[in-house]
Amino acid sequence: MTDPFLDSLATALAGQVATALGTAGEKALTKVRALLRRRSQDDPETKAALEAAEQESAGQPQIKALAERLDQVCAEDAAFAEQLRAEGAEVHKEISATDNAVVNVNHGKVKNLIQARDIEGNITFN
Repeated sequence: MTDPFLDSLATALAGQVATALGTAGEKALTKVRALLRRRSQDDPETKAALEAAEQESAGQPQIKALAERLDQVCAEDAAFAEQLRAEGAEVHKEISATDNAVVNVNHGKVKNLIQARDIEGNITFN
């Protein structure tokens, strides 16, 4: 099973969510694609997976294969994984926020944090 983050990037790279991305998401996707193309110059497996997923006729098998390849590459190269996550964060956030979903993002230390969509009633921190 692949990381949901990588699944969302593979889906976006395959062009399956282009209309769901806002301006920031489109810019982030462009950066992710450029990062993968640079990586693919010396990595024929990643290049093949990316090209297959980008084909107009690509479907779920090609998207899954790309996500699995990204998962493998990230496991092998921590620096690349960190860069991919940084570049792809906006894409993942926008894709995850579709279909009336909520995305909560927190960076840093907080004392009390609630991540929720709908809250009915009171919240009390003790």
